[in-house]
Amino acid sequence: MKKSKDIFDGIDYQEIAKEIINSSIQNKRIAPAYLFTGPKGVGQKEIALRFLEGVVDKESQEINTRSLLEKGNHPDLYFIEPKYINKGKLMTQSEIQDLNLSINSSPQIRIEQIKDLIRFLNKKPIKSKLNMVIIEDVDKLNESASNSLLKTIEEPLN
Repeated sequence: MKKSKDIFDGIDYQEIAKEIINSSIQNKRIAPAYLFTGPKGVGQKEIALRFLEGVVDKESQEINTRSLLEKGNHPDLYFIEPKYINKGKLMTQSEIQDLNLSINSSPQIRIEQIKDLIRFLNKKPIKSKLNMVIIEDVDKLNESASNSLLKTIEEPLN
């Protein structure tokens, strides 16, 4: 099992965030939600993934947790990012680029994505004791998605 300070090997920034996270993990006081904020490129997603690694590794001996989380392949991690609508289908930025499509609207996190998240949260975790969620660019939630997410956070399922 990794010591929580080892989860930040190679990250030489965000000292205050790392200190707070290490303290939470060591004291086993994990809140139901965390907000990692700041301008693009300051490492929010990387710090969040390392935090999740520390929480999961406190529970298991799995050695490839970091790899599973970083690749988005951990069965207990649900990742949400803003999406575009193209011909009634939700598409990510990379899918739009791969298909060389031009979309005039801005990407949003939509109610359908939050409903999928709620279904995910209703299932028991597979490899860890908890389900984990990362919502990238949470400021892109549309109003109905925002209200649904807020209700879910305020009234947890279990």
